[in-house]
Amino acid sequence: MFRWLFLNESALTPAEHTAWKLSALRIILMSGFVLEAAVAIHSSLDAIAVGAYQVLWVVGFFYAVLALGLYYSSRHLRAGATILIGAVYASAFSIVSFVSDFEVAKFGYLLIYTTPIIARLFFGTRLAMGLMVFNFLPFLLLLTNRPVFTVPGFDVTLPASNTYIQSLLFLFFNTCVPLAVFRVLHELDVSAKRYRQASDALVVSHAQYEEVFQNAGSALLLTDASGQILQANQLANNLLGRHADKDDELALFAWLSLDNSVRLKSPNSDESENMRMSAYRTRDGKLVALENISQTSAEHYIVALRDVSGLHSMHHALQLSLEREDYLSRHDALTNLPNRDMLRSHLHNILADNDDSTVTALVSFRLNSIRHANQQFGAHTGDILLRRFAEELSRALPKNCFCARLRSIVFSFVVEQSRTPGEIIKLVEKVRNNLPKELEINGENLLVQFSAGIALVRPDDKLPDDLIRRSEVALDTARRSSDQSVTLFDEEDAQQIRRSVEIEVGIVNGLKQNEFRLVYQPKVARDGNIAGLEALLRWESPTLGNVPPAEFIPIAERAGLIRLISNFVMDQVCSQIRDWLNRFGDCPVTALNLSVTDIARSDLLQLIDECCQRHDVASSYLEFEITETGLIANETLTIHHLDELKARGFSIAIDDFGTGYSSLSKLSHFPAQSVKIDRSFVAQIGHNKKSEMIIKAIISLANILSCHTVAEGVENKEQEIFLKEIGCDFFQGYYYYRPLEVSALELLLVELPAKEDLPPYQFKLA
Repeated sequence: MFRWLFLNESALTPAEHTAWKLSALRIILMSGFVLEAAVAIHSSLDAIAVGAYQVLWVVGFFYAVLALGLYYSSRHLRAGATILIGAVYASAFSIVSFVSDFEVAKFGYLLIYTTPIIARLFFGTRLAMGLMVFNFLPFLLLLTNRPVFTVPGFDVTLPASNTYIQSLLFLFFNTCVPLAVFRVLHELDVSAKRYRQASDALVVSHAQYEEVFQNAGSALLLTDASGQILQANQLANNLLGRHADKDDELALFAWLSLDNSVRLKSPNSDESENMRMSAYRTRDGKLVALENISQTSAEHYIVALRDVSGLHSMHHALQLSLEREDYLSRHDALTNLPNRDMLRSHLHNILADNDDSTVTALVSFRLNSIRHANQQFGAHTGDILLRRFAEELSRALPKNCFCARLRSIVFSFVVEQSRTPGEIIKLVEKVRNNLPKELEINGENLLVQFSAGIALVRPDDKLPDDLIRRSEVALDTARRSSDQSVTLFDEEDAQQIRRSVEIEVGIVNGLKQNEFRLVYQPKVARDGNIAGLEALLRWESPTLGNVPPAEFIPIAERAGLIRLISNFVMDQVCSQIRDWLNRFGDCPVTALNLSVTDIARSDLLQLIDECCQRHDVASSYLEFEITETGLIANETLTIHHLDELKARGFSIAIDDFGTGYSSLSKLSHFPAQSVKIDRSFVAQIGHNKKSEMIIKAIISLANILSCHTVAEGVENKEQEIFLKEIGCDFFQGYYYYRPLEVSALELLLVELPAKEDLPPYQFKLA
């Protein structure tokens, strides 16, 4: 309540606050220093005249103190003010103690009464109040009206002492202190003027703020950190249904329902962005979004509201439209079945979670009788037939079976979680039997004839399009291999397909269960010595029996499984060579076949290098045989791979030579060391002169190409004599050795008589 009595120093800046204090201090010190000089000079002259030289010491001391105060005032304000207060008390003490005339001396007490004012100006209220209390002591002493103490032998009383002291008091109270107070009052006047100007500017600024806040074109709220509404413009009040003068609920979310919030795409975001905003229901059902929230410097928040009721309606309508568009983009408009894109997406999920313990298949049906319906009754009837067939197919399939229209007259469905391929075939046959043979459309009975194709999911399948392609290839094969009016699965075709499917699945399982093994057929030189071996693959399946390579190799090539077989053969051959080297210290050159698919593999060289390194097998122990057809299938890549293999020290042989269609110019580019004469020519020796001429031509060509020749399928003495006469180098066939198991081969090689100076390709184990 007494704050108005005190100077409001916070109205000034810190620099201004220091400036006026320094100014006031210097006014007191300087005015005292200058104005009281006359008194000092006159009193000094009087003191010299009467011989009171102690007066000179007192005057000199106080001028030294004032000079010291001026010096410190520019460096340390409080030090200068302290010196000033000390000088005042020292002056009073000197007058009271050193002037012998008590009536004159007691005027010294008056100087002390200025110290609270000086202390308040430069130090603050606490010191001023302390000095006010302290000054009661000299006041009480003054009331006794007698000297309290004097300094014996030190008297500064002069004839004009009363005049000097009155002049000193007059100058100090009438000039020095008032000048300092005037300086403070001037600063207060400047501050008051500045305050009025700031207040006027604030009034104008507030009016402008109100104008902007109320007419910003947006519903705006000012809230604190807890969400209490401090101010709201009219648009915000109207949007919330709030009356600023009547409603005392201040929390923002007292007017918005958090339980009925929705998420909307921001209208200001780009299509590529996914910026969404929350919207809340008001009490009257409007949908309001917090469009923007900005924090102020006072830790308040400016909240911009937006009525998004119309936007929400548009968004909802757009969402329905997009859902309809998405449905149409993923479903067939005629049958309402999923289309090819949706089938592809479904297959992608299946392939991503493929389980080797079950068998999954894609089955495709082709409605072959649609052409007859279109030609006889028109396209409209054909559309009805397609729609009806789709309905019948959906009913015939198991519950939750995914069925789609793959293309115009082809429908596909996915069979999952089957244990064997046989179960899939039985399911397809059951679906076929449940489908009607005829459908009545517009009073006409139309035949329902279709073909079927099955594609099994493989362990390495990753792309849905590959599976779809295989099912369509199987479907096309079925359509071309049987009458279009008859389904694929009659007894003969079903048995053939079942066998192929079981072999395809069996290859994968057989490799895992070690059902495959290698046998080795020796190659002999002209003198009868064994010159090398050829590794041949055999498969003995517990369920399929003995499956010959001529049956399972083509299926593996069509199904893309030949890669797995080649990996197995390469590893087994290298492992066997390493075993022989460890046990006997020597090993025959062993040949293995590379298929057309193998020679085009991008990782062929890496596979061979890694396998040889893994088993520590030198390249000189291996020979790769590739068919003439394989040589020309991918000529550039084949030449590159064969050149690399030759550079690594591997031997290259052209298998089944003479059965392909390559030209001599192309053959000359292949880095082969051996040429194998196909058994079909050898079998005709003694029966077909043309075949004999072809064999002679092959041997001549091999000599030109600097290649060894190996005759396959030698069965009798007559064939051997002919081949030796025309210069064939090596022989292979039942006439010499059948393919042998490893144990039988080792026994044979160990028992052969050792010979010195063996020609190339010959070896001995012991």
